[in-house]
Amino acid sequence: RVKMPARRESGASWQARPGLIYSTRLHVVLYSMLLVATPFIMLRVFLQEAIGKLSISSFSVGEVTIHVIPAAALILLVSLLVVFRSRFTRRRALAGVCALLLVALAQEITDYYFDHNFFDLQQNWHYFAYTIFAFMMYRDLKPRGHAAARIMLITYLAAVVFSTFDETFQKHMSHRVFDISDIAKDAWGVLIGLVLLHLGENRPGSLRPEWRRIRQQQLRAYFQHPPSLLVLLFLLSLLLLCFGSLLTDFPYWPAATALTLGCSLVVFFLLHVSQYRTGKLVLVVLLAAGLLVQAGSYFAYRTAGIVHNRYGLTVYRGIPLPFFDVMFFPHGGFRLVDKKHYFNQRDQAFLLKQKPDIIVIGSGVHDQGGRGFVGKPVSHFVFNKFTGRGTQVIILENAEACRVFNRLQREKKNVLFVLHNTC
Repeated sequence: RVKMPARRESGASWQARPGLIYSTRLHVVLYSMLLVATPFIMLRVFLQEAIGKLSISSFSVGEVTIHVIPAAALILLVSLLVVFRSRFTRRRALAGVCALLLVALAQEITDYYFDHNFFDLQQNWHYFAYTIFAFMMYRDLKPRGHAAARIMLITYLAAVVFSTFDETFQKHMSHRVFDISDIAKDAWGVLIGLVLLHLGENRPGSLRPEWRRIRQQQLRAYFQHPPSLLVLLFLLSLLLLCFGSLLTDFPYWPAATALTLGCSLVVFFLLHVSQYRTGKLVLVVLLAAGLLVQAGSYFAYRTAGIVHNRYGLTVYRGIPLPFFDVMFFPHGGFRLVDKKHYFNQRDQAFLLKQKPDIIVIGSGVHDQGGRGFVGKPVSHFVFNKFTGRGTQVIILENAEACRVFNRLQREKKNVLFVLHNTC
């Protein structure tokens, strides 16, 4: 018998190559395209507004108010535990707890002016989307024989490159902006996925032996040992999350990138040398000396308020605060906040929600910040719907704003101070 050649059909079709539909590489490509398209689709059909309303929706059972999203998440979690109870292990429970803690940590750092709830869908979109991306990459790379550390590195780098492309593309679209904090949240999301995969993978034995040797003798060994690499990616992502959340505007991306990479190298160096006796001793001495100097400075100026201010440096109660914008609260505490030249309506509402009697805005050394308030007069009153009375808003250049804040603080006034620490 002569075997006749198969008839070739004109054009490629799914029926001609049925296995292509199940290609894990194709799934990664399609999901990556979906990551780019989804925000535009949501805006196009007004889904983003609907998701925002869903995130705050709730219902009452007697006198108890129950939010829809956490209730649905709890029902889904219980259902999954029942269906997959045979696969539930302490190791996977630990992975889930670590993932929730990573989300909570990120929410404490990012989008401070947004004042999101923990369960807000828009707040958590980046974490969910890129956690799934990590699973898709693992599903594609693992069967191809790649080592665990190599899968981590490829997945993380692919996510950062892809997210950067997405944000750069958005910069040229109407109603979209380049936001380096979104890249940081995407990197954090893929890190959550890698943590779930590494800690939750069904492998025999304890995690303890793997995590006892985080520090390696050779530098390249850090990139071959999964726990060591995961620690490095955590530190890099955490620094990117911090700096990206403080410098979100496009002109600040070189500073955010340089600070992230520079501080990551310093932390990596300190981590590496701390395994040696001499290096550990030097680090302990330097740390102790730094803490003593800072403690002495704080106790000397703890009641003095802002004791120094110039371009890029403010000293508050003996604590140096370089470059970044700062928010000082009525109770005397402070935190670094997103560097802003312009306060939109959401930002102004957030400041009013703190319920101060007076808001002081330091508009920079050269009066380039503090914009967005009506007409930007030196002082005016606005109605605060959160208190039901007027709140005074004072906008001054930094030197004068610091003097006014110190005076109001000494007088025990309920004052909130936002200082634009540079221009």
